[in-house]
Amino acid sequence: MSAFNFETPSRQSAKGIIVIFGVSAYKILKGLAIAFIALFLKYIKSDKSPDLTSPIFILSCIGLVVLFLLIAVLRFLNFKFFIKDNYFFLRKGIFNKEEISISKDKIQNVYIKQNVIQQLINVVSLSIETAGDDKTEIEITALSRDKALALKEYLLSGLKLIDNKDVQIAEETVYFKASVKKLLLEGITENHFKSFVLIFAFIVGIYNDIKEFISELNLSSKFGKWFQLDNESIIGLLLINVTLIVTLLILSFLLSLIRMLIQNFDLTVKIKPNGLEISKGLLNKINLSLTNSRIQNTIASTNRVKRALGLYKLSFTQAMINKKQQLKFNIVGLSKLQLDELIQQFYPNVQNRLTKHKPQKYLLYRMLWIGFMVIAIINLGLYFSPKLFLLANIPFIAFVIANAMITYKKAYFHIDEELIVVGYGMLIETHTSYLEIKKTQAVTLNQTIFQKRRGIASVVVNSASKSITIPHVDLQTANEIKNYLIYKVEYENKDWM
Repeated sequence: MSAFNFETPSRQSAKGIIVIFGVSAYKILKGLAIAFIALFLKYIKSDKSPDLTSPIFILSCIGLVVLFLLIAVLRFLNFKFFIKDNYFFLRKGIFNKEEISISKDKIQNVYIKQNVIQQLINVVSLSIETAGDDKTEIEITALSRDKALALKEYLLSGLKLIDNKDVQIAEETVYFKASVKKLLLEGITENHFKSFVLIFAFIVGIYNDIKEFISELNLSSKFGKWFQLDNESIIGLLLINVTLIVTLLILSFLLSLIRMLIQNFDLTVKIKPNGLEISKGLLNKINLSLTNSRIQNTIASTNRVKRALGLYKLSFTQAMINKKQQLKFNIVGLSKLQLDELIQQFYPNVQNRLTKHKPQKYLLYRMLWIGFMVIAIINLGLYFSPKLFLLANIPFIAFVIANAMITYKKAYFHIDEELIVVGYGMLIETHTSYLEIKKTQAVTLNQTIFQKRRGIASVVVNSASKSITIPHVDLQTANEIKNYLIYKVEYENKDWM
């Protein structure tokens, strides 16, 4: 049982002053960053150094601290929230007062988060999001964990408070907890190419920034010879220097591994009566709920290496959710049995009723055509090279053929009275998307000029969060699918959230 009465206006924890102080200071200092940089450059050009012991400097720093502290106290005193008539109300503001009200029925999700500062002072933040916006609408930055859990449970429940009775937190059981070993294996088998591109772009960007900085300060006579290379030269150097490439690959591997560990540290999945609860994170801990009725799309993913190690990922989307938060709606390190059980919870008996329909072979021919076009373009540069270089095409041709055949093999779709399932993937990765028909928002037919000549089309089914595509089916079947889905949605008129 919880002893919190949310019908009476209440404030955050007094510890919230520390959090508000830190946030206010960060925002203001971030806004003044350009001024600080300009002042720093001024001192460098004048060959002087700032006197950090002068009374003016010390008093300015004290004044800023007092100002930030005053802002934090005023924001704390004017920040109140309560629940009335099934609406959540928030009042805030120092000079410009603001009152926000959100119907409980419109709430998509409630997150409990905890950054490093909040961990140190033992408070959490609670964020509320609704359908219809792509950013967090309400955030309470400092609550005790018990109060945050009770408020979250009430906001996501289908019950109203009656006579100020306590909120009872639903029973839940721990279904899955990712071990460090599984997270390490997930990090090792990640797609490291993305990390490689990020690091490569970062190095090139840093090189250009330092070059401009040296030029701006007229220090070229001292450091100019370090920057004789232009943009094309530095890119060429990185591409041909084996040592740097190997170093970047190692850094990419480490970045993927560290990111996986930090984001999914202590990943715990609990089964609740109406869905799941996910907790994870090291530096920024999060706690979020997945309610069956509010889930739009579900995607099961793996790749060849992960599948060999028995690793699968389950991702979820919700209506118009914060894009950054959306990346956290996933569970990694699942076994095949755990994956099937979770899918069974959201989509009962789906495996037994699954009928796989294949797209037209145009998908296979399209993949082959694109692959061979890329090889042809590459070979334009090898035209005047020794003929021996043409042997390098053999592995590329083999890759294109294998990738096209496997892509077609993995592609299928299934539609029944309640559910759309689409399977897709390429040589390495495999994905399966699930969408309940009642959550369909729109259905469109896409036809390229090449598809039109062959009498085929792709069916794009849009939900409130993302689309799911049934590719390259004959035009008659595509129209039948479109008409069937529209009929189901309009005739049955079921709630989509």
